[in-house]
Amino acid sequence: MSFVATKNDARSIVLLIGDAVLVSLLPLVWVVRKLFASLRHVKPISVWTGAPILTVAMNSRAERLIGYNAFSLVRASYHIADEFDYNLLRAAKGNRLLALCLAYVAFLATLAMADQVHAYVDGGILPSRRRLSFHPLELWFYRVLGIRLLVWTYGADVRTRDKTVKLGEYNCCTDCTQVGLACICDSERWRENYARVARTATAVFSMGDMIEYTPGSRNDLFFWPIDLTAQEGRRYDPVYPRMNTDKPLRIVHAPNHRQFKGTGYLERAVTALCQEGCEIELVLVEGRPNEEALEIYKSADVIFDQCLIGFHGYVALEAMALGKPVMCFIRKPDDYLLHPEECPIINTHVITLKADLQRLLVRRSELGDIGRRGRRYVEKYFSLEAFSHRLKHTYDDLKGVA
Repeated sequence: MSFVATKNDARSIVLLIGDAVLVSLLPLVWVVRKLFASLRHVKPISVWTGAPILTVAMNSRAERLIGYNAFSLVRASYHIADEFDYNLLRAAKGNRLLALCLAYVAFLATLAMADQVHAYVDGGILPSRRRLSFHPLELWFYRVLGIRLLVWTYGADVRTRDKTVKLGEYNCCTDCTQVGLACICDSERWRENYARVARTATAVFSMGDMIEYTPGSRNDLFFWPIDLTAQEGRRYDPVYPRMNTDKPLRIVHAPNHRQFKGTGYLERAVTALCQEGCEIELVLVEGRPNEEALEIYKSADVIFDQCLIGFHGYVALEAMALGKPVMCFIRKPDDYLLHPEECPIINTHVITLKADLQRLLVRRSELGDIGRRGRRYVEKYFSLEAFSHRLKHTYDDLKGVA
């Protein structure tokens, strides 16, 4: 009888060996931390890791502005963005097993050098055996070695089906066909994971609709900054909408997750308006790298974010940085938005979407002003500098907190 090892078998073996090596090396790691303690205190070392969200790289840049030796580290990245300082899959030249081994090497280096680690609720550097769950050994090492853990949210890592449905129709579970696959979904699994993470973390940071799932979190940091500095900021040079009734109203939408963004509702609304003789054009941006997507956004009169989730995404902030009006469903503006009185997002909903689009057709002359207000809003509240100020204030508040 022959035995053929599968990729899952190989992965499991690497995880078992990696975990055992970590535990055996704990005394050595402790000694190394003691030896290099004085060097770390000159400029604290901070590692941003976890899910390869674009803002991981942005947040580490912002933290550098307040005196940290900060860098971003991910095991792999999505095709739409790869601006991270360290990408283990890229370093392994696409070999996933080698990248898995490198994750343990990177974790050992982090344990030896880092003062603090930033991660999401569903995990950090080490791969977990359970989807969207933090590796318990990683949490244990942070506690034993006194490394401060700061935990953030991005959505799928905290959203459960029962709480989402209770928010009311419509929501991101309304059209979901990936129950248990896209988000953590299961309340019991969420409760177990979140309790373990919250016990270890110095603080959990949340915002928008994510605050519904993160009891005890701090919700005032709004941690999706945009780099508007001279060199990097060129990609966000604003292109404000112009009043041009000779061309159709151009709506641009980036449906990276169609069933959660309400793409079908938007398509049906645009089709209905076109059948009624309205001059309106819909452009979908899918599977494009961030740089290409931004160029398409610049051609828009309006950018549609979503009409189901209830909170804006990073695309909405990029759109406002480009001077574009944004349509988005905000379920609780006063609770979810940073300075809602200044936020020019056009709040739309599945039920009102067609009428809202029709209204924009009539009021095209106002789009340029809305775009300018959006640009000012991002400059004021979502630049690297603005976020770094909020971050420094938070760190001052957390002094002395274990």
